[in-house]
Amino acid sequence: MSEFLGIDIGIGSIKVVALSESSSGLWLESLGETKTPVVEWIRNDKDGKGMAAMTTSLKMLLSDLKVNAKKVVTSLPEDEVVSRLIRLPPLKESEVKDALKFEAETFVPYPLDQVSIDYEVIEEDSSGRLTIFAIAARNDLIQAYIKLFKSVGLELLALESPAVAIRRAVVRSVSDTAAILLVDMGEKYSDMVGINKGNIYFTRTMSVGGESLTRAISINLGLDMASAEEYKKAYGMKEMQLEGKIKNAIIPVFSSMTDEIRRALELFKSEQGKSIDLLVLSGGGANLPGLAEELTKNLGVEIQVIQPFSNIDTTKLVLPIDLGAEGCRFSLAVGLALRGNQ
Repeated sequence: MSEFLGIDIGIGSIKVVALSESSSGLWLESLGETKTPVVEWIRNDKDGKGMAAMTTSLKMLLSDLKVNAKKVVTSLPEDEVVSRLIRLPPLKESEVKDALKFEAETFVPYPLDQVSIDYEVIEEDSSGRLTIFAIAARNDLIQAYIKLFKSVGLELLALESPAVAIRRAVVRSVSDTAAILLVDMGEKYSDMVGINKGNIYFTRTMSVGGESLTRAISINLGLDMASAEEYKKAYGMKEMQLEGKIKNAIIPVFSSMTDEIRRALELFKSEQGKSIDLLVLSGGGANLPGLAEELTKNLGVEIQVIQPFSNIDTTKLVLPIDLGAEGCRFSLAVGLALRGNQ
């Protein structure tokens, strides 16, 4: 039985999920994470030490987890990926790439000979007109990931946009027909993905993440970052806890995040002609106490915290975490691993 390996290289941690498939469905074979040893392992790595540290950490994690898979799917940082919804006239498949190169000149901020462009067809109307979700990434970035996994001893099967990967986890665990706004909360950034009937229609990155909330608590209450992080996880947006001090410290950052989400909801409605059915939270900040309730109060939409393992059998493993509470942190890694069984 082959394993499908997804690895999410985040700013704070590296997360690994290995899945296998049998006639009875999907099984969780491995799950784990380790601290990302070097955040700027690509940009500031003239001496190669960043790449070496990343290689060592990944090898140790995979060894500890006894991962058997040799092929991996991973993702580029969303803020390094340029994406755009493009509408094209009726074209043959061989003509689409040429048309995309022409369109890319309007939205890719790099010389086109320094990027790779991929796409998926979202819709084709009765006249043959195409709606395409296009993604562009720098070649040097792609080569760095290829080199990293080669040094670890893995074959890089695919390198994806996080939006494309996490979409799989969303439609599998939530719905493949609903109009969804996904908010994936990372350490420094949060990504928003508009999904309609299982297809991606836009992506946005906002510079608000878990660290922003922690820093707000640290500054307002005079705490070191480690203590502020613990208070955030324990009390979050709960007004009745600690006389509302943690919530009050977080509110300015929360308000900024809410404004960004509201703009994304309006964009979705203007482009799709319908409102979002469901706002799905994922990532490390998704389970912040009181967050879903406050967002519902402010935005007036149904909110759900993703459970990416809900349709995966996890009984083979003694797990190091409670998947009900913390599984949302592994949504991207699950989405990447799901690519392997397609």
